[in-house]
Amino acid sequence: MKKIFLSLFLFAACIICLGSEVSAASQNDEYITVYSAEIRTANYIKDSDHQNITLAYSTQDSIVQFDRFGFLRPGLAESWEIADDNVTYTFHLRDGATWSTWDGKIYAKVTAQDFVDSMKWVLTKENASTHSNTIYNSIKNAEEYYNGAVTDFGEVGIKALDDKTVQYVLKAPLPYFIPQISFTAFFPLNGKFMAEKGDRFGSSKENLLYSGPYLLSEFEPQQQRVLIANPNYWNKDKTTVKTLTYIYNAEASAIGPELFLRGEINDIILPGGIVDEWMSDPAKKAMIYPNALTNMTYFMAFNFEPNYEEQYAPSDWIVAVNDLNFRKSLFHALDRESAVATIDPYNPARLLVNTLTRKALVSYGGLDYTQIGGLKAYSDTESFDAKKASEYKGKALDSLKGRVSFPVKIVMPYNSSDVEKSNRAQIIEQQMEGVLGTDYIDIILVSHPATGYTAEVLHAGRYSIMEAPWGPDFVDPLGSLDPMLSWAYGPKYSRVYLAKDIQDSDGQCKFEKMVKTATAEVSDLKKRYEMFAEAETLLLDNALFIPFYMSGGGYRASYLDPFSGTTGQMGRYGAFQMKEIAILDKPVGMDGYPDAVKAYEAQRAEAAIAKN
Repeated sequence: MKKIFLSLFLFAACIICLGSEVSAASQNDEYITVYSAEIRTANYIKDSDHQNITLAYSTQDSIVQFDRFGFLRPGLAESWEIADDNVTYTFHLRDGATWSTWDGKIYAKVTAQDFVDSMKWVLTKENASTHSNTIYNSIKNAEEYYNGAVTDFGEVGIKALDDKTVQYVLKAPLPYFIPQISFTAFFPLNGKFMAEKGDRFGSSKENLLYSGPYLLSEFEPQQQRVLIANPNYWNKDKTTVKTLTYIYNAEASAIGPELFLRGEINDIILPGGIVDEWMSDPAKKAMIYPNALTNMTYFMAFNFEPNYEEQYAPSDWIVAVNDLNFRKSLFHALDRESAVATIDPYNPARLLVNTLTRKALVSYGGLDYTQIGGLKAYSDTESFDAKKASEYKGKALDSLKGRVSFPVKIVMPYNSSDVEKSNRAQIIEQQMEGVLGTDYIDIILVSHPATGYTAEVLHAGRYSIMEAPWGPDFVDPLGSLDPMLSWAYGPKYSRVYLAKDIQDSDGQCKFEKMVKTATAEVSDLKKRYEMFAEAETLLLDNALFIPFYMSGGGYRASYLDPFSGTTGQMGRYGAFQMKEIAILDKPVGMDGYPDAVKAYEAQRAEAAIAKN
């Protein structure tokens, strides 16, 4: 395997040497792409950023998995049972599952204690794992241990009954626990290795152990990541692609299409601005197909605790954002379809979501959750309405008169390394100021690099409004509402619990009270979903965020088979995990894509019959 180094300042000089890699990019056993957002750590049980999770699914294995049709199958556990109490789950680990070092040496067997050690690390508050809330929402005494009310970890609902048997005890019956346990928060960790490495765990290829299909052969931040097939992986015969090469470039989305055309990479998502060009060129059109939607959605977050420079008048923003009329003027002023055309100029409407919880996540009695209760009105109605925006502007001018200086400064950061997001930020600024007037709002765009963007901008509160991504960790409405809760993911992800409009006279957040009540309902799914829908409707009625779009979509120039590879608990929404992916001799192309869809759906139907 040749080493490929590509950084922005060396890009021009590397064109000649990269020309020798053209043949490698077209081989069926090597995946090559470019990226711009660097991971902060390979510690998969600490961070749950998208880039971190993607790497984790290549280097680690889960206790249960999903095949390419989204059907559950054994992973590190070859079998399991659920007790009659519906809270006790016992998993039996397979023989042959091992921990490997980066250079392919077997370190130890994967044992039940590894799952115990992992959970203890996640639930140790000082470790600041962003996975902790996922676990303590499910496991008996997990939250109590995390907060110090329980000091003996033996009282937490996880035990190693022997080397090959791990048992979980839930705090209450949960219909989604088996799918949920496939998530990275529940991945095992070798406690001895972690103790040896301490804070260095996940900082380099040498400071990580591997239970999954790939090993980190090269891990050089802001240069490259190279993963090679793990020779000790229990299911290595299913690892079709032998090498995964990720080349760093700060301008990855801009230069990626040209690299693809030259044969230097074999997979890239096209920036929306060049889709027309590719669609109108028969040769290029034969290289692309619609990119799959992911499980992640974006919403426009309103910040109730701004942490930015005084020159942007954060005190004015705090007053304005706590005014319902002001928020509703923004809610109705955003032309989401025009903004999302930066991703898919042909069918942007398919990407839009009208609630925080996406469609097709959960349903009851054939009714999608987004059609339950007050959510139905939002799901069936477009939020953009220039007339309403103007009406609420008039009301806000009255209610805020003498309390803020107009125009209200609105700090809106964006990822400068992403062409689409840069373009979208400019469109949103021009469009919203066009509807509401620059006498009323002044949207100030602030660029930030991709690496550390979420932590250093969103978590740090350096914004008034911004695109915020979220993908639920499990198949339940609670997973979608997590970013709005003070005890979840951070808690500095979104800060709506600080909004004065939804605080009771005792200073407690009404929304959080409603979520706690809904979470406690585990026996009646219909009632549970209705209560969650009521809580989510409260957020929408008070315009505490603006629903935006599904991640993914657009178009992909790729040699990947779009319907290969294992999926996630959300089905094809979790597609393009690299395990068991297939690289084709030639791209599917736009003309071949409809037939590929039909073939996949027919195969899935046959697999469902065989499964049942």
